[in-house]
Amino acid sequence: MSCSQETSQLVGRQTEAEYLNNFFIENVKNHTSNSLYISGPPGTGKTAQIGISFEHFKKVTSQKSFIKSPLDNNNVMINNSQVKLVKINCMAVNSPENIFHEVYSQIVGRLSISYNKKKTSEDLLNLLKGEGELSSDQVHSAVVVLDEMDCLITRDQQVLFELFNFASAKYSHHLQIKLILIGISNALDLTDKFLPRLKRNGLNPQALQFLPYTCDQIKAVIVSKLRSLNESDEDKENLVKESLVSQPSLVPLFHPAAILLCCKKSASITGDLRKAFDLCYKSIEMVEATIKDTSDLTINNCPQVTISHVARVCSSSFGDNSLTKLTNLNLLQKAVLCCLFHHQIYQAKDLNVNAFYDFYVKHCTENIDRLLGIVKKGEFLEIISALESASVISLSDKKILKANNLASVDIGNKSIKSNVPYDDLVKSIGDVGVLRRIIRK
Repeated sequence: MSCSQETSQLVGRQTEAEYLNNFFIENVKNHTSNSLYISGPPGTGKTAQIGISFEHFKKVTSQKSFIKSPLDNNNVMINNSQVKLVKINCMAVNSPENIFHEVYSQIVGRLSISYNKKKTSEDLLNLLKGEGELSSDQVHSAVVVLDEMDCLITRDQQVLFELFNFASAKYSHHLQIKLILIGISNALDLTDKFLPRLKRNGLNPQALQFLPYTCDQIKAVIVSKLRSLNESDEDKENLVKESLVSQPSLVPLFHPAAILLCCKKSASITGDLRKAFDLCYKSIEMVEATIKDTSDLTINNCPQVTISHVARVCSSSFGDNSLTKLTNLNLLQKAVLCCLFHHQIYQAKDLNVNAFYDFYVKHCTENIDRLLGIVKKGEFLEIISALESASVISLSDKKILKANNLASVDIGNKSIKSNVPYDDLVKSIGDVGVLRRIIRK
């Protein structure tokens, strides 16, 4: 992942970073309990942005009326009272019920193994009420981030329910130590598994979604990373510095067309930034393998990665069969494709992209609006372009050209059809209930 110069946000995640940074600062300053649910596919910067926002929060608070605690790098202090910053990867917790023990231990500042008896939800609640090992004079607020939160799902949803309940306005006035809870999950349908019970009890956590990276966002990150190689080289010559300033488009190691292909391929198949980095690494290794003598090479005169190198890596990484293409799609892309199949199976009418968007909005509103949300027209067109790049759909303007004798046709007026077998799509969606709900009648 790549940070901006302000070190408060990832490249391409400005909106999400601003939301997170404000969420931290406002709730701590106002001494309120609150909760936030962050969702998005893997490789979209959720965990990385949380880490950056934590550091930004510590920096901002130290510059104002807050003072960093000398006791712990993950603490800041407000009026001589600590704000505890806690991050837990729930995959490392042996059982969902043990999360209360882990949160309790980190707020108190002790090793979890130092207790003879596991702390329960009741113990954690008493601690937050100021009746445990700490008081509100010692700890002002506890900011708790639970990564991989879907690991805490139980049959009765009790663990997640209690955690979000403690961070709700309902409990806030009972707590001396305010709980600010942030849950992170790759599963966009996790809300379907635990939010119904929360809503039935009047609890509504805020929600923030990290969408898959677009081609332009991936390009911005990769270019930023490549340029930083020159910026961090203390031995670079002034000529190199001047050339980078006078030619801002100049990027070391990669030909611009190679970067563009890498970004388009990554965005169309997964939107996972890690996959784009993987393509870059493998392309560089491919070029390295062709060089016999590296003694006189520098980052500015070595052979560049070309579009042919990236194409070969893409071919070996992604493959060409339809099931592989479908498996690599992100959840939103699969949702749109399932909606297209539903129309083709039950409506059996040809339609263009504009008409398909209208059908998508209507069909998803009736079936999955609360589970997945409905993307706006611009994002929808980006998904259509990504699906076409992945060769899982085909867009055609032949009929319209013949009828109107136009030289070109806007994507919204192009007819759209699936380009993969139905059985492969069913295999690729597996047991994801939200997708099965879209595709069935």
